[in-house]
Amino acid sequence: MRAQFERMAAEWRQSRRLRLGTLVVMVVLGLHFVLGLADGREAKMDAYRRDADLLARLQEAGKESAWPERAAEAEAALAAVEKTLPEVASAGLAQAELQAWLAGQAASAGLAEARVRAESTLDVPGHPDLWQVVARLDAQIPQGRAPQLLRALSAGLPWMQVERMDISQGRQTQVSLVVRAYYRKPAAGEGDPA
Repeated sequence: MRAQFERMAAEWRQSRRLRLGTLVVMVVLGLHFVLGLADGREAKMDAYRRDADLLARLQEAGKESAWPERAAEAEAALAAVEKTLPEVASAGLAQAELQAWLAGQAASAGLAEARVRAESTLDVPGHPDLWQVVARLDAQIPQGRAPQLLRALSAGLPWMQVERMDISQGRQTQVSLVVRAYYRKPAAGEGDPA
């Protein structure tokens, strides 16, 4: 080991090219390091400027006196929208309501051989007072009746949403829909939550 070190030291002393090459590599690495620090500094300065600008805007918005009024208006609007959410007495009634609604929409759109199947009712995560039901509608669409079906389905928005619609053409045009509907549970003591 010592012999190798002595041989390397001798080569270092004798070879000017080795010393110059090492110096160039050290200069390049040093420049790379300095430029990297400068880029990092610029990025941090930009982030600081953005944060300071955001803070100034938030402080300015906080000075407005209309926020409590806006909050009350937003709560009233939310309550009004939530009142449009259909209420059902039980999970089974939620399934029956969705099945009846889909069957009615299929009939009003003139669909033939409509079959509606509802899955089990589930709680809505984060909203203990809501249920969700997923149902599937399979039917044949007579020619030119697809627009009526789309209009009929849009009548249920926002609480009844078509998640998937497949229309296949063959001898008969087939439609397959997956619909998710939301229902409000009864207030405590009003119904059977089963």
